[in-house]
Amino acid sequence: MRFSSAFAALTLMASPVWAADCPVPYSEFENNIPHIDMAECPNQKPHPDKGFCRLVMDGNDAYVYAFTFTDDEPCLSGINKAKKSTYLMR
Repeated sequence: MRFSSAFAALTLMASPVWAADCPVPYSEFENNIPHIDMAECPNQKPHPDKGFCRLVMDGNDAYVYAFTFTDDEPCLSGINKAKKSTYLMR
């Protein structure tokens, strides 16, 4: 399954309870979206004390998914499109 389709399915799977507080809990993302764990978030957003980021490659595009810590589990707080070349080894 390609990333775009997987993310659409993941978004639809989020229960109404989560939808109000957390559009996508990390457990759903972790289990359904192929990704790379990042050592740190670009520009430290969010700060390591407040969350973490994951990198997703989709064809010619790259996306950085930011998750913030909550009382329950980390929650998706932002998605930024990035230059794929920034994350490729040279």
